[in-house]
Amino acid sequence: MKFKILLLIGLFCFNYILSQTIPSVALNNVRTFEVTACKPSKNTIIAAWMEKRPNRTDNDESAANTSVAYKFSNDNGNHWNEKALIDIPDTFGTGNPYLTTTADGKAYLAVMHIGNNFYEGNISVYEFNFDKKIFELKSVPFKSDSMLLDKPAIAAFGNEIHLVYTAYPKANKNSLKYQMSLDKGKSWSEPVTIQIGDNVSHLGASIALLKNNQVIISCGTYSGNDNIYLIKKKVSLDSIAFEKPVIIKKGPDNRNAVMSELSSSNDHLVVSCQSPHQPDKVFISYSTDQGNHWSDTSSITQKGNLLSAHFDQQGDMHILYSDFNDNQFSVLYKSFDQNNSVVNQKTICEPADFKQQEYIGAFQKLLIQDSQYYCFWIDYTNNSELRFTKWKN
Repeated sequence: MKFKILLLIGLFCFNYILSQTIPSVALNNVRTFEVTACKPSKNTIIAAWMEKRPNRTDNDESAANTSVAYKFSNDNGNHWNEKALIDIPDTFGTGNPYLTTTADGKAYLAVMHIGNNFYEGNISVYEFNFDKKIFELKSVPFKSDSMLLDKPAIAAFGNEIHLVYTAYPKANKNSLKYQMSLDKGKSWSEPVTIQIGDNVSHLGASIALLKNNQVIISCGTYSGNDNIYLIKKKVSLDSIAFEKPVIIKKGPDNRNAVMSELSSSNDHLVVSCQSPHQPDKVFISYSTDQGNHWSDTSSITQKGNLLSAHFDQQGDMHILYSDFNDNQFSVLYKSFDQNNSVVNQKTICEPADFKQQEYIGAFQKLLIQDSQYYCFWIDYTNNSELRFTKWKN
């Protein structure tokens, strides 16, 4: 009897600890829209995000008047350097940052720049200078005066950098573009159009590397399609070619659009399926064999957004997301074992009353290194500031 009482007390304490909110710190008190982060080495972290320019009004529904900002920490997030900005003056905006790192500790950042004319701009790639603690422009893979170039994503290993983005012409349907560099971003191949299908409107591409460094891309859609596609790059140095796209998440969910985030670890892949910029149903699907077979989509929440999902080295899955059910906002973390059962969960931000008034971003970020967890999330109940939470299991 005494043992049972002690066991119940222990279980109660364990669940109580899990339910406690973890302390967080503010990294940025300017309205934040999208967050990306990476760990180039054991103790370093780089976080980048899209934030409103000073002249942007809070009730502006568009993504205009934004710049990209970033911070660096060399002690695992205990201290951060001063915020730095990436922007081009007198333009429509700079945004959609996407960070990646290599095994030898290099860090690259891709952003889009939009000129005064909405259908002009470029995709730029920056490399982090660890001595100066700043991003320096490496190259401009592509620029155009007749297309909006949107949502770049990059992956890198060795001397190679792989880039994917969406190109919106003025009149025709958009297309998914791919470029690669074999010299650490100094020069780039010409853009290659990734063929997905007829009458497909592409949205929110993401990119990852499989165990053998094979490039794999996910792409969402809108305008009534609402599918998530997965595309593998054929392994060849002679030409750039892709395998036939496969559908991971197929509608109908009766949504106008669905976008994805793709993450890989060894042979494991996980892709998120979520509406851009508004609370809605959030799903995940995963593969344990390099994307050859996929699980059925699992519902995470009926009204959420900004899901970041990852597999660890042991094959367990971890997710961070924002929840907007019952007119309240909260940020939650969960981990799943290999039977897809929840084994751990934490409240990153306690539920609070929420009324959507403005444009919601598209990405948050969860990083895992050994048994240390790093969360970068947007606090929608506090002027959409960027906050950072870490803990150790």
